[in-house]
Amino acid sequence: MKVTMKQIAEIAGVHRSTVDKVIHGRPGVSDDVRKKVQKIIDELEYKPNMVGMALKSQSKVFRLAAILLDVDAMPYLREGIARGAEEYRDFNIELQYEICKFSEPQEQARLIREAVQKGCDGIILSPINAGVVRDAVNRAAEKGVPTITVNSDLTDSRRLCTVDQDNDREGRIAGRLMGSFLRGQGRIAVVTAASAEENNNYGVKNRETHFVSLISEQFPEIKIVRRIESMEDPVITFAQTMRLLEEEPELDGIFVTCGGVKEIGRAIKINGVQGLTVVCYSDYPEIQELMREDIVTCTISSDLPEQGKLPVQLMMNYLLLHQRPKQEQYLVKSAIMVKESL
Repeated sequence: MKVTMKQIAEIAGVHRSTVDKVIHGRPGVSDDVRKKVQKIIDELEYKPNMVGMALKSQSKVFRLAAILLDVDAMPYLREGIARGAEEYRDFNIELQYEICKFSEPQEQARLIREAVQKGCDGIILSPINAGVVRDAVNRAAEKGVPTITVNSDLTDSRRLCTVDQDNDREGRIAGRLMGSFLRGQGRIAVVTAASAEENNNYGVKNRETHFVSLISEQFPEIKIVRRIESMEDPVITFAQTMRLLEEEPELDGIFVTCGGVKEIGRAIKINGVQGLTVVCYSDYPEIQELMREDIVTCTISSDLPEQGKLPVQLMMNYLLLHQRPKQEQYLVKSAIMVKESL
């Protein structure tokens, strides 16, 4: 026999509206009551009428805010978000893009608050790992506005889920590649986004942590002699790389955890440096060209458009059908690319 919301409410000893709030993930229910009602829903295997809910939603306007960072990955994530929205063209989706710099956590927090104030239904966020951003996401959740993070996570926040790549694993892969290309010896530099515990990129930070760990464990004769913080800014990246190459003429390799590879390649070419091992991420056209020119040795690519597309699907399933994501973390596939892969 099909279970109804009324029956669940009677068993739980709550009003039907409380059950409705739990099913639809709305605020206004204490954590204890929410857990109690959800346990009954799960035990009775209650399934809402998905077809009816979807049909009812066709006339609704779904307002999604895509708050992205002004970094190399941004246009590819934006392409994926647009693809995801196109799959729901039978529904009325309004996409509002907002872009801020990697160094602007206060601005990103403001954009989140503003999106909630304007009545958006969901937020797709490329997050800065900062307390003010975390607080803004948590406050959005309290007001019933879900956030899905993309291209990096925002741990210890009330985001719905995250869509990313396996940065821990890819950091160790990069370490293995660097160590193998250098045959276990040499002097290398690391280009990363930021070093602070806050105001960084969680995924990029993990890449660096696991890269350094593997180098230390497996290739102790490789020394990390310099670390550049680029803030994902092309001007800073170029200037810092030029300075690095001038001050470290015996450098054997550069590991790039983040964006800015184009500027690093430009600095290498201007200085006429030969034989550097450069390991980086993504397969943007400019990175592919640097591989053809033997400036970039290898890269670890992932499907950035898919990272943009999947959050739209997860968000719409949540808003349309009230289906919470089944996982906390969705990881897209990645691949190692060398010149011969092109």
